[in-house]
Formats: sequence, structure tokens, C-alpha cells
Amino acid sequence: MRRSATVSVFLVGMIFGTGCGSTELSTTAPKAATAGQFTRKPLPPLAPSVVDAPIAYALEPALTALETVVPRQFGDLSNRIPIPTNKRQTVAFAATRSPFVVAFDGTRVTLTTIVSYQGKGWYHPAIGPDISASCGINSEPPRIRLVLASDISVTPEWQVKSKTRVRSVKPFTETERDQCRATVFNIDVTDKVVNAMGPLLTERLPAVDRKVAAFDFRSKVERWYNMLNRSIRISDSLWMVLSPDQIRLGGLRLEDSALVADVRLYARPTLAYGPKPADITTSLPPLMPASLTVGDTTRLRLEGLMGYENASKLLTKQLAGRGVTRYGRRVQVKTARLYPLNDGRVALALSMEGAVRGDAYFVGTPSVDTVLRVLTVPDLDFDVNTANSLVSGLAWLKKGDLVTELRAKATVPLTELLDSTSAMAERAINRELTRGVKLVGTVQTGRLKDVVAEPAWIVVRAEATGKIGLEIDREIKVRKARAKLVTDTAAKRPANK
Repeated sequence: MRRSATVSVFLVGMIFGTGCGSTELSTTAPKAATAGQFTRKPLPPLAPSVVDAPIAYALEPALTALETVVPRQFGDLSNRIPIPTNKRQTVAFAATRSPFVVAFDGTRVTLTTIVSYQGKGWYHPAIGPDISASCGINSEPPRIRLVLASDISVTPEWQVKSKTRVRSVKPFTETERDQCRATVFNIDVTDKVVNAMGPLLTERLPAVDRKVAAFDFRSKVERWYNMLNRSIRISDSLWMVLSPDQIRLGGLRLEDSALVADVRLYARPTLAYGPKPADITTSLPPLMPASLTVGDTTRLRLEGLMGYENASKLLTKQLAGRGVTRYGRRVQVKTARLYPLNDGRVALALSMEGAVRGDAYFVGTPSVDTVLRVLTVPDLDFDVNTANSLVSGLAWLKKGDLVTELRAKATVPLTELLDSTSAMAERAINRELTRGVKLVGTVQTGRLKDVVAEPAWIVVRAEATGKIGLEIDREIKVRKARAKLVTDTAAKRPANK
């Protein structure tokens, strides 16, 4: 009984004795590996993203060419045209047309002009002089509506092609005003003018198509395509790379006096840090039809950078005052410092106070909680040197709940970092790449993928969604046309006015 009482007194004395004062923790910090030995594990490639690029091809040159090729005045009243079905009859006409009125329907350009003309007809009787009569010379000239159609297309080799033809030639109205019947023999000059104008135009229209085909559309597109291979600076050591690799044609449409090709660029945009990625120059891929609708979602790889100093401040805010109590002794965290070990792991140095004073070191591999959007270190544990120092009177600290507490509470919120990174990416997207070519878009913060403890930064990688497109002004600068070009607004005016 004396021995038992003695042991009990000794144990109580030890417990209460250890509750008085503090014990110094003497340990060494884990050393980081050489920074150059670090290799980042790549993420799986993103699905291709869509960058919309409606390219406007100005049709003014073609229309100007058309105005030049198709004369404004043709015919000659002194040039008699024989009528094959009646050798005794001849006609002559002189015509003046109005500027072409342009209207659009899908990929077809419709050009309409009103031809006003004067006509004369002659009849050569068997005996006596020729008998003649005229129309439109001393009265209002009759009119003919001439309609041309030009179908526009773009080949896989990026050549713009057109096929222009005469669509119709007929009197402007069915009224007497637009009928020219000369002489008492009722020679129909109107039909003769209509029949003469068709061949006259048909032989001239291929020149219009040749002018359209001569335009170097490919080099224009190739120039802005390679602009997208350039790295876009976001901030110091942070770059956006669009990495285009395919081009598809969503369709053609006509707006105002421009042919618009809805081009869909397939790319793999990435927001990456480090030295500026090298610019790439590649040849333009063939243009192929697209299977998806224009405006599909863009997927963007984001990399948010967090400095270790900032992470340490956030951890200190999370952990300061937290600790464990065991055997009547309490130890708690005063400050926290996070630094890389350059092998994918991090070291967490905790300055302790209370029953134990000094620095305790923990190591682990950072990860992300995609639901809470925080950085965690789920395998955090004592560093070997710290663990070896927890002997004798400090073994209770190793057996306590400190590691469990740290694994739960040693987290760094990432929402603000991702939102600011997305905002920077959006600001970078909306910029002028060169004169007449703007990159525009929006970015929504996406879902977390992983976190990498690199030597210089904690790199948080995520996938964002959004819309990216190009606004490309018309690439052709045209001098003011000699002939006035009329848009389809004017074409909607009543025909008889």
C-alpha cells in the first residue's frame, strides 16, 4: 500500500509538474529539393473550343466592277438591227440604265436595274421608201427591268467565287407606257430590245466573276489566324494562348453590301504562367463545313497563381489560436508559414506557443476540394525531424489531435483567386489584336481541376466556360465608286414611282 501510494503521488506530481511552464521544441526545417528538378504533371487535354469569327468580305469592288462591265449606255439609233423572221423590218434602239439596286437572299446577290430606251422601227415595202416610226424620242421612254443574280461561295482553298447570270429581262410594267410598238405595221421594238440585251450582258458577266475570284481572300484570313497563335499577355508571367488548330465554315450570309462568312475556329485556349510561349506561324487549314452551330461554348484552361507568402497569411488567419489540450497542457498555433519542397509537396511551419514553444513542421501534398472550393492538404503529417523531437515529455503532443485538427482547418479559400483570374482572362480577351481585328468574349469561373505546388507559386488549375469571338472589320478598302451603289433599302420602294 505504501508503494502504491508512492507511485500515485509520483504520477500526479508528474502530471501537475508538466502543467507548469513551457517546453522548448528543438527541430530542423525540412529541406526543399533543387527547384530545377520539379516536373508538373500535365492535365488531360480540353475538348476543342469554339471561337466565332464572322469575316466580312466587302462586295463593293465586285459591284463596282459590275457597274463598269455592264455599260450605263448601250445601243445606237443609227444601227439598224435586221429581224430574221421578216427581212423587210429593221429596228434600232439606244438605252440608258440606272445604277444597280442590290438585294440579298441567302448567299445570292440580286442586282436590279431599270433600262430606259428609245426605239425606232423601219419597214421596207416592195415599192417606195422605207416607212419608220419611233417611241420614247418625243415622249416618255419605255422601260425594261433587268435582273442579274450572283451566287457567292468560298472554296476549301479559301477562294471566293461568284457565278453571275442574267435572271430576267422584261418590260418594267405591262402598261402602254412600257411598250414600244413602232409603225403602222406594229413592229414590236420592246421584244427586240429585250432579245438584244440578254446576249450583250451574258458575254460581259464572266469578267465580273473573274474580278471576284482574283481577290486574295486566303492571305487575309491567314493573317488573323496566325494572330491567334500569338501569346496574349495577361500580367507578369501570365499568358493566354488560344492554340487554334481547325477552321470550319458555319455558313454564308449577306449584310448590307458585304458577304459575311461565319467562320468557326476550333482552339484549345489556356491561361498559363511562366516565360512567354513562343509564337507559332502555321499555314491556314482547309475550310470545311461545320457540324455544330455557331456560338458553341468555349472551354478555357485557367491557372490562378498564389504566392506562398499570401498563402501563409491566409493559413495564419485560419489556424492562429487553434490547438489541442492533453493532460492539462495546451499548445496552440501562433503563426503559420507555407513553403514548397519542390517535389510537389509543401511544408507547413507552425510557430507554437503554450505548453510547447518553437516551430513544428508538417509536410503533405496539396489538393483541392471542388465542392468547398478550397485548397487542402489531406495527408498533412509531422515531418520526420519534428516527429523525432517529440519524445519524452512531448510524446503526448504527437499522440494528440493536432494533426486531425490541422487537416480539417489548414485550408485556403480559392474562390476569390479564381474569380480574379477569370476577370483578368476576360479583360485580356477583349482587346484589339490589330487594326480591324478585335478579340471579344466573356469568361465564367469554372470548376477546379487540381493544384500544383511549384517552386515559385501555388498553381490552381481550373476549367472555365464562356464565349470567345473575333470581330473582323472589312478587309478591303475601296475608293469611292464612280457609280452610286444602292442598297436593298432603296430596292423596297414601289416599282412605279
